[in-house]
Amino acid sequence: MGPREIRPSTTFSISKDDQPRLQEQLRRVGGVEEPPGPYERWRVKMSDGTSQAVVILYKSGKLVISGHAPAFDQAMALVEAVGKRVPPKHRPTGERESTTAAAPPENEPHIGTDEAGKGDFFGPLVTAGVYVDDRVARLLRALSVRDSKTVGDRELRVLAGNIREVVEEQKRAVIVVAPKRYNELYRQMRSEGKNLNTLLAWTHTRVIEDLIRHGLQPKFILSDQFGDKRYIEDRLLVDTRLSGVPVIQMHRAEADVAVAAASILARDAFLRWLEQAGKALGLTVPKGASPKVIETGRLLVARLGADALKEYAKVSFKTMEKVLAP
Repeated sequence: MGPREIRPSTTFSISKDDQPRLQEQLRRVGGVEEPPGPYERWRVKMSDGTSQAVVILYKSGKLVISGHAPAFDQAMALVEAVGKRVPPKHRPTGERESTTAAAPPENEPHIGTDEAGKGDFFGPLVTAGVYVDDRVARLLRALSVRDSKTVGDRELRVLAGNIREVVEEQKRAVIVVAPKRYNELYRQMRSEGKNLNTLLAWTHTRVIEDLIRHGLQPKFILSDQFGDKRYIEDRLLVDTRLSGVPVIQMHRAEADVAVAAASILARDAFLRWLEQAGKALGLTVPKGASPKVIETGRLLVARLGADALKEYAKVSFKTMEKVLAP
């Protein structure tokens, strides 16, 4: 267990539509709801080992996270995915605020990246990248390519097939980090004082590097907001061919057609993995972190033993404690 480390309280602005979904996501990873105080809409306490963090949403739409790592970092990873960070009153000179970045036009040559499986107990973490130019961007729009979160599983399969037909193989990349490897990487990064965002940045970087290796020359790289974009920039700038290409992280990046296409390819690969695992195990492997997930986890532990779960699940999730609870 790593040392508890206090983190500075951080404030976000959360849109009304995202508020209930975020509350549910925090609950899914083991967050416990506490009675809200005056002016508060809800408050959720997160625990990880001996560390605790509190996430408070105010009626104004402002959200504040405070507490110690690693619990703080776990909450932060979920909140950063949907919230817009409110900068502190006095920001150090020269510090960049990437959340305010506006996306350049989607028909310019660029790479979009996105991931799937981040919040699911079972299955891999999948990251995909898609390179588009004006012609491909128009084709993908004509095919109704959009954010995978708004697409049902059946239609998603069809869209993924269409994307693979329209986007040449060397202009798309998908990296599947299977649970066993995810658990090893997550443990390694936590031992170095890093968190899930570092792991995400690493997979996004791998996808981008795969595409650049084919000689593609994007004018910019776009991904959803999930952490410190400087990690991606620092890794990429080692490659001189990419020197100077801006890395843009923004909320609702899936509105961009390349990011939307990447989100569909990532989700498709994630669902295929679950399907294959289900066939091998002779049962349906559920998505998310619901009671059905806990039930399936307990079934697999009874059948294969707790250690075997590392092959199918992200054992760092709070869900694991519920699976192993007597």
